[in-house]
Amino acid sequence: MLQKRWVATLVALLLFVAGWLAGVQLALAGTAAADGEFSIGSGISYSSGDYGGSAATQILTIPFVARYERDAWTLRATLPYLRMTGPGNVIPGIGPVGVSALGNTVGLPLLGGGTGSQTTSKTVSGLGDASVAATYMLYSADKTAGIGLTGRLKFATGDEQQALGTGSTDTGMQVEGFRRVDRNTLFAAIGYAWFGDSPIAQFQNVANFGVGASHRLDGDDLLGIAFDARQAGSPAPAALRELSAFWTHPIDRKWRTQLYAMKGFATGSPDWGAGLNAAYAF
Repeated sequence: MLQKRWVATLVALLLFVAGWLAGVQLALAGTAAADGEFSIGSGISYSSGDYGGSAATQILTIPFVARYERDAWTLRATLPYLRMTGPGNVIPGIGPVGVSALGNTVGLPLLGGGTGSQTTSKTVSGLGDASVAATYMLYSADKTAGIGLTGRLKFATGDEQQALGTGSTDTGMQVEGFRRVDRNTLFAAIGYAWFGDSPIAQFQNVANFGVGASHRLDGDDLLGIAFDARQAGSPAPAALRELSAFWTHPIDRKWRTQLYAMKGFATGSPDWGAGLNAAYAF
């Protein structure tokens, strides 16, 4: 399993390097504006929650993001660094898992048993699961509305023994759309996730959806609110329901930042979270 994780990590890093080099070449050639926009970004987020247990899990995330947009296409790659403190039974984005009657000598409790002890706490850190996604969007003639299809592939780059990932290569698909009226935009998405074979847990394929709205202020700042939910699987993943608010601020033509806060309402969500992201466009 260690060899499989290193292969997945190598593939993810190669995708990041390839994307970064492509963006630099476009910027040096002066063709980014004509052929599309390449951006790189990072940030920091923090969340805390008991995930239905008696002890809290705190998660610090530093994502590294590469993005390329051209015409109807948007390509994205994400590789997160995680630092988690808690009882060790929570996988980010998945929620809690149970304890196997067989036990686990290297850390993460396995599914199939009880809820496990929540009296001890440990801290782990490292890369999480990397992902790539591609979106194709069909726009109306005036570009005030659109509908698109997104495909997503997640690699098992996180150490599943430390709950930094699922230990499986997972895929997802979603249909999304938006409608803009003056300065207001409504958006929604509905999708489905397929989990691969994991050595630590049994994950059931599940559906998800999201709805939201944003308002553009003077100076192109955006204020918005969104609600995201995911179906519960049996035995995993846990149900997810999250309400978030965000503020996007363009510093200049190249830099943009986003500040957000969220509140969770289900076992698979943290109780609360907040974060700040920044991106630079070439």
